[in-house]
Amino acid sequence: MSSASDRLQQILDEASVDAAWEHMEWMSREVPERISGWPAAKRQADYLTDQLASYGFSARQDEFPGLVSYPVPGALTLIEPESRTIAAMTFAHSTSTPQHGLEGDLVYVGAGGERDYEGVDARGKIVLAELSYAPPRPEKTRIATVNGAIGLILINWGDDENPSIPMGTVKSFWGNPTVDNLSQMPNLPAIGIARDEGIRVRELAQQGLVRARIVARAERVWRSLHQPFGILDTGGRHAILIGDHMDSWGGGATDNASGNAVTLEVARVLAQHRDELRRDVWVAFWQAHENGIMEGSTWFVDRYWDEITRRLAGYINVDSPGMKYAERYSATLSPELWTFHQDAMKAALGYATPPHRLAKTGDQSFFGTGTPAISGRSSFPEELVTRWHGGVLGPWYQSADDTMDVADKTVLGQDLRMTLTYVWELATRPILPFDFRESARLVNEALRTYQEEAGESLGLESVVEMSDTLAALTSRLFDQANWFARHIETSSDTADRRTLANAYNVQQVRLAAILNPLLTSVVGRYGQDTYGLTALGRWIPALAHVGELKPLEPGSGEHMLWWGKLARERNRVADSIQSAIDLIEETLDED
Repeated sequence: MSSASDRLQQILDEASVDAAWEHMEWMSREVPERISGWPAAKRQADYLTDQLASYGFSARQDEFPGLVSYPVPGALTLIEPESRTIAAMTFAHSTSTPQHGLEGDLVYVGAGGERDYEGVDARGKIVLAELSYAPPRPEKTRIATVNGAIGLILINWGDDENPSIPMGTVKSFWGNPTVDNLSQMPNLPAIGIARDEGIRVRELAQQGLVRARIVARAERVWRSLHQPFGILDTGGRHAILIGDHMDSWGGGATDNASGNAVTLEVARVLAQHRDELRRDVWVAFWQAHENGIMEGSTWFVDRYWDEITRRLAGYINVDSPGMKYAERYSATLSPELWTFHQDAMKAALGYATPPHRLAKTGDQSFFGTGTPAISGRSSFPEELVTRWHGGVLGPWYQSADDTMDVADKTVLGQDLRMTLTYVWELATRPILPFDFRESARLVNEALRTYQEEAGESLGLESVVEMSDTLAALTSRLFDQANWFARHIETSSDTADRRTLANAYNVQQVRLAAILNPLLTSVVGRYGQDTYGLTALGRWIPALAHVGELKPLEPGSGEHMLWWGKLARERNRVADSIQSAIDLIEETLDED
C-alpha cells in the first residue's frame, strides 16, 4: 500500500498543464474582456459550467442582480504650466465629470495612504497618486474623499516607460450596496494614466502649481449576473471550496483566465478520485470581482450562509497564476494553515517559502465566517517588483496588455501543482491540518501591544491573561490533533473512525470561526469590511485605534467618546477569547 506522500505524487502527475493552457487560450481568444453583466461574461460562465459538468460535478449557474459599472476612456488635459492631453481610462464606479470635464489644481500624495496626506491640503483639488497595493485603489479613493479631494488620478505601476493604461474599480465597500451603505458609493471622478505619461505629470506637480482638467465617464447599472457553481458530492461531513473570479478587464489572460484554467484542471483531477475524498469539493467562479468589488463571492456568503457555517472547512482562492517572470511560489493564508502550507510546499515543490498574512483583498469574502483560507501564486523577484514600483501583478495588470504573451506555461505548472496539493490534502486528510498555536500567538502579541498603547483605562490586562490561557490550550490541542491523526491513519478506516474524526473536525472548524474574525475583521461575523481598510493591517483590527486613548485626559469628553467605542470592542474581544477557551477545553475533555 502506497504512503500518503506517494499517493500525492501520483495525483500531481495526473494534472496536465497543457490542458490548463488550452483553457487559457480559448478564453483569451474567444472572450478576452469579460465584464460582469455583459454578454462575454455570460459566454464565459457557460463555458466554465459545461466543463465542470463534463467532469462529473453537479454544475449550475446562480443568477442574481449586481450593481456593476462599465467605464469608458477618459482624459487628462494639462492646462498649466504646459498644455497637452493624456489618454486615460475611467475607473469603474467612478462618477462622471461634466461633459467638458472637471478643472482643478493637482496635488501629489505619493501612495495615497492616510499618512501621505499629513501636511497636505487636498480640499478642492485633484489628487495625483501612485497605483499600488499599499493601500489598494478603493482605499485610496475613500481616503481622498475624506480629505476633500474633487478628483483622483492614479499613475500606473511598472517600468517608467510602461505605456499600459490601468483599469479597475474605485468602489470601497465590499459586495452589492445595501440600504446602510449606498451613501458610501464613490462620489468623485477617478481615472488611471500610463506610467510613461504619469511620471512627467508627477514631476510637474512636485515642482509647483499644475492646473488640469479630467474627463471621466462611467455608468452604474443593476445587471443580471450568472455565476457558475459546481459540487462534487462525496458524502463527507465538510466541504472544501475552490474559487476564483471569472471576470476581467482588457486582455484578461493572467487576471484571471489562468486562475480559471488552474481551477478547472484541479477539478478534473479530483473528480476522477471522488471515492478517495473525505470531503465534498465546491467550485465557484466569482462574478463582479472587477467591476463590482467582490459582489459574487459576497452574494455567495449571504445566500449559502447555513451551508458555509455548518460545512465549509477551507477556501482556496486562485488569482493570477502563471505570470511571466514569476519564480518562487508564495502564499497568504489564515494563521492556522501556516504550518500546513510549509509542509505542503515541501511535498509538492521540494522547497518552502514563509507563509504570509492573508489580506482582505481579492475575493476573501469569508473573513466573517472564519473559514480558513489560502491565496497563492508564483511571485516576481523582489528586484523586479521594485523596478516596477510595486507592480506585484505585473506592469500589464488590468490592462489590454494582459495577453497570452505575459503568461508562462512552466510557471502555470508550478502554480497548478501547488493548488492541487492544497485541495487534495485538505479534502483527504482524516484530521484537518489546523495549527491554532499560530492564531493564539498572534492574539497574545497583538493584545500586549494594544495594552501598552492604551494605558490602563481600557482594562486589557485581564484580556491578556485570557490570551495566555488560550496559547497554552492551543498547544495541547495541536499535540492531541497530531496524536489523533496518527492513530486514525494507522487504524482501519471504519465508520466509527470516520465518525470520531468528523466530530473532532467539527470542533476545529468552530474554533476557526471564532478566532479568524477576531484576528482579521473590524465589523465582525456578519459584515464585510471595506476593501483595503487601513485598520486591517493590524491583528485584532477592532482595537487598532486604542492608541487614541492614552494622550487624552481621563474623564474628558473626547476621552469618553473613544473609550465608549473601544470598551465595547474590548468586551467583544474578551468574549471571543473566552468562547475559544471554552471550546478547546470541551474538545480536550471529550477526547
